[in-house]
Amino acid sequence: MHGFPLRLLILALALCLLPACARYSRLPLDANARYAASVAALEGAPTSQAPLGEAEVSQLILQNNPSLKLAALRRAEARSQAESGALLPNPSFSGSLGYLLSGDGNATAWTAALTEPVNAWIILRARRDEAKAATAEVDASLAWEAWQTLARGRQLVADVVLGDQLLDAQSQLASTLQRQWTTVAAAQGRGDLDATTTAPIAQAASEAAQAAAETERGVAAQRRELRALMGLSFDAPLPLAPLAPVVPLDDHAATAALQTLPRHRPDLVALAMGYDAQDARFRAAVLSQFPALSVGYAASQDNSRVKNGGPAVTIDLPIFDQGRVQADAEGVTRQRLHEEYSQRVADAHDEVRALMAAQHVAERQLAQATQASTLTADRTDGAAAALDRGDLDRQAYTDLSVASLSRRVAVLRTELAVREQRIGLDTLLGIGMPDIASDKDIR
Repeated sequence: MHGFPLRLLILALALCLLPACARYSRLPLDANARYAASVAALEGAPTSQAPLGEAEVSQLILQNNPSLKLAALRRAEARSQAESGALLPNPSFSGSLGYLLSGDGNATAWTAALTEPVNAWIILRARRDEAKAATAEVDASLAWEAWQTLARGRQLVADVVLGDQLLDAQSQLASTLQRQWTTVAAAQGRGDLDATTTAPIAQAASEAAQAAAETERGVAAQRRELRALMGLSFDAPLPLAPLAPVVPLDDHAATAALQTLPRHRPDLVALAMGYDAQDARFRAAVLSQFPALSVGYAASQDNSRVKNGGPAVTIDLPIFDQGRVQADAEGVTRQRLHEEYSQRVADAHDEVRALMAAQHVAERQLAQATQASTLTADRTDGAAAALDRGDLDRQAYTDLSVASLSRRVAVLRTELAVREQRIGLDTLLGIGMPDIASDKDIR
């Protein structure tokens, strides 16, 4: 009968703790997973069938990008791990029974003790600060991942739209040069021209055809990458709207964003949060130099029913390990993160300023190329009328057409470079990102 109350107590304790336990259920793998076959099948897809603009593509990437969906799960995983590290340790219970086997006595002996580590309470604030900063670090890192994914999506939209226009211009140029080569080759066959005249035209026609083929392959690869970013299958239809005109760089807005860069650029905020987490670890390591201490209550009964009870204390004797080594290591790590943050901020400022200067050069080159292309196109239109009237021969008109198409190709390549720089600048400046760092985070 002596064991019955003890078993009843253990059963009651188990029933009380059961509701707090996690539940397990199987999660079968999906072997039939597929990407969406059309834009309409995507989450948040627009109701109209109109071609997608840059903003719509960005929104669909945010909602459907497979990597970003996994990032959300990584965030939940990291948050759970951080929260578990900030919990207090459970009290410890120990007990034993000593059944009387021989000798004097008329009762079962027992011992029981309940203890709680004190050190966990000493470093509790530091651990919770660490968990909070670590969670914020993960959030900022994932925000930076999403920001870079959106930037890549914007770049691919520009690559595909301008790439189609570039392919059209290069194809026209290759066709024009091929017709010109056919004409001069026939003239060479009649003996009217020699190889020194026809060879450059043949080489130009070959190079133009090769450039058009390379552009076609590049645009196909970029379109496939864009579909993957959006969660679309590789052959899903993806109509894209024309791009908005290039707007000159706003130096005032860029400079203002540069001044507050550490507050709203996610990767810099993540570094600051990582530093705060390490600062809390260093503080916890310093506090952990206090010898490990546990306090509680212990009671016992011997076989003659004599009972004892009173406080119990367990303390480590810091003879060999005083915790200084671990504290020094955490302090060095904090110093390294401090220097790394300063270096990254300096690199970010220098990189942005260099890209702003390059953007001004590219904008000037685009304006010059556009002006020259427009002038050549106007002359080509006039030459077409002159050809119809018989005032201009076919060879001169072909030369003007080749020059016009070549300058059109140059304009498209320059515009693509300008847009690539602008997207990179927006990404580095974090333009469009709100302040995600508090006054405490940035000192």
